[in-house]
Amino acid sequence: MTQPSAFPDPVVLVRALTTDPPQVGPEDVPHLLAAGLAGEVRGRLPEGDPLRGALRAGPLALGTRHARLRAELRPLLAAWAEAGIGALLFKGFALAEFEYMTPGERFYGDVDVLLPADPAAVTRAVHLALARGWRSDGQHAFPERWTHESAHLYSPGGHLRLDVHRFVVGWTAGSQARVRALTRAVWAAARRVDWEGVPIWRPDPRDALVVNLAAGRQWGGDQGGLKPADYADMRRLLRHPDLTAEALAARARELGAVHTWAAFRQVCDPERGHFALGEPATRPALLHAVRRDGLRPGRLRWHNRWRVLRRLWRWLPALLPDVLAAAWAVRVGGDPRHHLARWTPPGPGRSLPLATMEDVVEGVTWLTRRFYPRQSQVGTCVPRAYATYRALRRLGHLAVFVSGVARGPAGVQGHAWIEDPHGIPEVYGEPLNRQRFPEVFRFPGG
Repeated sequence: MTQPSAFPDPVVLVRALTTDPPQVGPEDVPHLLAAGLAGEVRGRLPEGDPLRGALRAGPLALGTRHARLRAELRPLLAAWAEAGIGALLFKGFALAEFEYMTPGERFYGDVDVLLPADPAAVTRAVHLALARGWRSDGQHAFPERWTHESAHLYSPGGHLRLDVHRFVVGWTAGSQARVRALTRAVWAAARRVDWEGVPIWRPDPRDALVVNLAAGRQWGGDQGGLKPADYADMRRLLRHPDLTAEALAARARELGAVHTWAAFRQVCDPERGHFALGEPATRPALLHAVRRDGLRPGRLRWHNRWRVLRRLWRWLPALLPDVLAAAWAVRVGGDPRHHLARWTPPGPGRSLPLATMEDVVEGVTWLTRRFYPRQSQVGTCVPRAYATYRALRRLGHLAVFVSGVARGPAGVQGHAWIEDPHGIPEVYGEPLNRQRFPEVFRFPGG
């Protein structure tokens, strides 16, 4: 199927999103398909426009995928509701399902749901999922390792990864207490809806904008980075009749996000037709607004890095040979499978405890970045994947090396990463690889 895979030109995307009807030509089609915006742009083109046919593959593929995920998700949410566990759907899947004319107009990766932060409630929810054939990566059993997410679940069909959140945003910019208060406010204003027989919760439209969109980009892991779908999401949410500028500003004041919201409106505003996607000054401006709201993203980021490094320190000497072996394999070159075969011990293998697996992955990542300080994440993908595979396999973990390739406007872009029986580990930090880079091979195969 057609998948967002490469790195499209922001200039093309901004022009396609901010003009109505979209001012696009045949040369723009690969960029729109790569960004997952083909359906959104196609829906605003006049009937009979020749580009509608060229863009059709994008929304058709996304719509088919959404239908499959929807069919896998609904029975689990129904079981949770029957057990008295309220689930709030938000972010990409929910926007595609409830806000867009057709789900094929909105690309998303995993499905996001907010559950109560209580470990007992999370445990009950996960056990209900396991009883229905879902799988867990084990994070739910270690509350001390929870981030803003408390569990990751994988559907019986293997198509859907469900990210179970306990907070509506990460707390990389501020204290956990503040993020907890923000989450309580979102729950208090949320609306219970009947989703064709399945009771779920949806965020108040004000919070879908102020919290999930603006604060989500500025307070969490995105750290001021915009995404192509932000403009289209905002345009659709602003169609709610009660979402006046005054109502949104008032909600931002209630949540302590006055400057966060105002700064986001400056860089993403469908009412003015302005979208600063890819502009270098955008991130500093958004993070400055976060500081004016009393949060300190830089300070907490360095604190977290130091905390993680202290935990990983005992692993680094043992992982150094894996990183050196990976560097040697990159220099030698050749078919990656020749190197991987040497690093694969005989025997069936096993699954490491989640804490051990995460420490190994984080330790290899830290060392790899020291060896390649001036290269981008894409430039270090092969040595990082090599070293991670070697280390995990050496410890008996069922790691799989995956190579993919994206064909986009800028040409062919290769990538490599690691998976295990649960898919791409959360700690690896690249959840959309499968969507962006169609697989070329995996080792071991099967």
